[in-house]
Amino acid sequence: MDSCHSCGADPLIPAPDYSRLCRVTSDCKPWPSGGTFGLCQACGLVQTIVRPQWRDEIQQIYNGYTIYHQSGGIEQPVFANEGIGTARSEAIIRALLSHNALPPSGRLLDIGCGNGGFLRSWSRLLPGWQLLGSEVSDKYRDTVEAIPGVAQLFTCPIEEIPGSFDCISLVHVLEHIPQPRPFLDHLRARLNPDGVLLIEVPDCQRNPFMLTVADHCSHFSLNSLRTLACAAHWEICHAVNDWIPRELTLVARTAHDKPAAAPLSVDLEESKSVIDGIRELARIAQSVLTLADRRAFGLFGTSVAATWLDAQTQRRAAFFVDEDPKRLGHSHENRPILSPAQTPADTLVFMALPQPWASLVATRLSQQYPAPRWTVP
Repeated sequence: MDSCHSCGADPLIPAPDYSRLCRVTSDCKPWPSGGTFGLCQACGLVQTIVRPQWRDEIQQIYNGYTIYHQSGGIEQPVFANEGIGTARSEAIIRALLSHNALPPSGRLLDIGCGNGGFLRSWSRLLPGWQLLGSEVSDKYRDTVEAIPGVAQLFTCPIEEIPGSFDCISLVHVLEHIPQPRPFLDHLRARLNPDGVLLIEVPDCQRNPFMLTVADHCSHFSLNSLRTLACAAHWEICHAVNDWIPRELTLVARTAHDKPAAAPLSVDLEESKSVIDGIRELARIAQSVLTLADRRAFGLFGTSVAATWLDAQTQRRAAFFVDEDPKRLGHSHENRPILSPAQTPADTLVFMALPQPWASLVATRLSQQYPAPRWTVP
């Protein structure tokens, strides 16, 4: 019997049909179908069931991980509907600063820092801080430690990193970590009394494409993320889905001088709506296959959604379309990445985005570039 990898409750409600879907890695490469999904009735967390096979798979994924390979290692932007991109890390930090008063100096620990995108933005926006990174390997050590303000990259267990911190950041990290509740519980001792914990994860309720990421073991909705933080005895300052499109942001503080907060009510209907995304993905893939039989087509995007949709539709796309100038001129899955202006006039482009963003972007692009047909899920 499988139990919840966060709260330990059992049994999990199995999610049907997931094993028939192709998967992708979080660095946007195709991955074979498989994996098992479940829903915890106690804490509401939708999760990939953590078994030895899954641990073997993620080790293979991380051994070959190439972060932001579509743009030569440069962090992906987030786009406003006008098509203007901002580096995701910068957008997160600016939103944090607009809602929280941070001191001009302090110590930041960025867990899962990758090649330093978040540290680089923090260094630029808050140059008085001492910065430390944590990763599972030293692959990007030279790159990270060259960032102004970075004191060191650590590859040891978190509990072995010396000192305490004024901010601990987990930007697209928590969804990878088995047993997230004990992990967050242990972090409280590492934060200074007035420090903040910053968590950024995919919004799997509003973006079902993220359910296909093979190396994610937690698939959060806003309620399940709040429930997890509360259960780990954090005082929640902000838990929102509108700072970054299709992402969830949680900011919390330690509650050293306060009684433990009452447990949040678990919204199982919201969690079940996350699992309903599996059926939605199957519907989207079938609609693309139907369209592909009629005319040449491309996929809008070069990240998780487009990579998955390409794999699920047997690589039918002739090209990819992206608005990130750093990705243009490159290839993705051995096919060209075009700008909207370069898209052939007689083709169809399927928007690999969840609604309502797919319709918003398609409307804007159809006004700017009316010759291709911009099609939504």
